[in-house]
Amino acid sequence: MTNTQYTDVKTKKLDGSEYEISATVPAEVITQYRTKALKKLGANVEVPGFRKGHVPEDMLIGHIGDSKVMERAANMALADVYPQIVVEEKIDAIGSPQIQITKLAVGNPLEFTATTAVMPEINLADYTKIAKSIFSKKEAFEVTDKELTETLNHIRRQRAQVDAYEKQKSAGTEQPKVPEEIKDEDLPELNDEFVQTLGDFKTVADFEAKVKENILEEKKLRGIEKKRIETVEKIIADSKIELPKILVDQEIQRIQMQMESEIAQTGTKLEDYLKNVGKTIEELHEDWKPEAEKRGKLQLILNTISKEQNITPDAEEVQREVDHIKQTYPQADEQNIRIYTETTKRNEMVFKHFESLSSK
Repeated sequence: MTNTQYTDVKTKKLDGSEYEISATVPAEVITQYRTKALKKLGANVEVPGFRKGHVPEDMLIGHIGDSKVMERAANMALADVYPQIVVEEKIDAIGSPQIQITKLAVGNPLEFTATTAVMPEINLADYTKIAKSIFSKKEAFEVTDKELTETLNHIRRQRAQVDAYEKQKSAGTEQPKVPEEIKDEDLPELNDEFVQTLGDFKTVADFEAKVKENILEEKKLRGIEKKRIETVEKIIADSKIELPKILVDQEIQRIQMQMESEIAQTGTKLEDYLKNVGKTIEELHEDWKPEAEKRGKLQLILNTISKEQNITPDAEEVQREVDHIKQTYPQADEQNIRIYTETTKRNEMVFKHFESLSSK
């Protein structure tokens, strides 16, 4: 059966576990996507005299611009076409492709070239032996009197800060603030009456027992996390992987996005941050390269192990999580949410598999 959504598919194997794919989306197909793009873009456009979503096409294009409409149409078309080509050509693509649109105009075919990483050859270390060795190590966790006291004082200090803030509000203070420091003598007394306001506790002893239990549980979780890190670092060190450059570049971009988000939260601009650290963005990319390579190798290793062990997250559980994230971030792309959710859950299942090896 001939696919009518794309033609002239050409593939070329590149060095470094990468493939180049070029194809054409016929004019009549991209025109259909242009109609869909207009509908999506016009859904929230307001023009005097017309309801949202009911603006005439010529006015809508004049308001939005044809280039923006065609760009959206191209993105929608490629989101459908590219995965079909990868499956039909039996290309074991991983990660997100780098797509370059070489021809895009109203009434004309869409032409594009995509470069994608493919699953490289992996000489995987004996992860079962490594995980079993690390997770079988016995550790004893205990809570010291000092740790318990510090935690209890922290809880008392938090309550004192909340009380001080509420007192300001009650007094009519225009801009109440949470005090940064509370003197020890101003902390609420740790007695039965106080702990009863914190939950289902009757006595100080009940509360201290629960706090101690929580501290112990936190220590155990940190112990497991430490073993997870030790395990994956050993597996990465003992495995041989030809890592595609595209995957490294994508990890570097993720690191940059995270950094920019953190900078934005402080109210600082990226160019100001770069001046402060005395580096260009290219120099930072070079600094991040070892971490990016480590992340890329880790994900390939976890993917390979999940296939070998037939580890797959529950489809219904994934869908529930996707729906929840979509409600919180309605503008986010659902396919990206799904990939993120499936990857996160699959990775967690692989780590749980590592942990289970300690009892075998």
